[in-house]
Amino acid sequence: MIIWVLDSESGLKLFYKSFIKVNSDEDIASGFLAAFRHFAVIEFQQELESIEMAGLKWIYILEQQYNLLFIAADSKEENSEIMKARLNVIKNEFLKRYKDLYKKRGGNWDGDINVFNSFSRVVEDYYIQWEKVEDLSPIADFFDILGVFQRILIMINHIIEKRMYSKSRNQILEKIDQYFQFIAEMKKYRDQLGLDNIKFSKESWFEILDINLMKSDKNIVIEYLKQILSQVVQALIEVKGTNLCLKYFHEEKVLFYIYNNLDLLKDLQLVKFFLRVFLIL
Repeated sequence: MIIWVLDSESGLKLFYKSFIKVNSDEDIASGFLAAFRHFAVIEFQQELESIEMAGLKWIYILEQQYNLLFIAADSKEENSEIMKARLNVIKNEFLKRYKDLYKKRGGNWDGDINVFNSFSRVVEDYYIQWEKVEDLSPIADFFDILGVFQRILIMINHIIEKRMYSKSRNQILEKIDQYFQFIAEMKKYRDQLGLDNIKFSKESWFEILDINLMKSDKNIVIEYLKQILSQVVQALIEVKGTNLCLKYFHEEKVLFYIYNNLDLLKDLQLVKFFLRVFLIL
């Protein structure tokens, strides 16, 4: 796996870490990756999320609020959703550590980039734990389903951020915050090991620290996520109405995504749940 963190405006490389041998210059590659993403946005009028090229699979996550572009590359055989979930963990950890620096620097990343060198150890620790998980098939399946929930929550976040005016967006986020706090305090979840690694804030959306859920009860975690996702969709419906929400789900290709993961969802007996939630049956 190879990780880049770039300034999305300038293309400046803030952080780079590679766990596989590559022959390319990391700075030249950084400039190319930023330029390629910019070309895709202009040419196709949408953000680049994933692509296969040069024998690798590439995943992009844009963090607009802090002008950051997170990129991961790995073998084409790697599961895209697992790559996205892991890159999202790295993104959240990076923001937690450095967003105050961005504000201190006046809303930009100009300055000494050596301050990010210590982040290398953080990524190494995550990578070691992820490698251990890959050797445990049942746990790997669990991480697959966490990846599905993460991806769908990201899609819903896209809907809220890109298709809502500020009034509706704030109403929905307030409702989700209230629902999340209510669910987290329910007796059957309140004292369950590891569930505090599923976090929500109106500013940062959902954060699922999947590696920290390894010791949790798989069934409890999935039930907890089902409760949360159901209430997130309910919040959208209460503010925007059923018909408009169905339109949003179609445009964001939520059902298409569920269809592409049917085999996994069947194994975990979650097909009916997702269809019920997003077809609003």
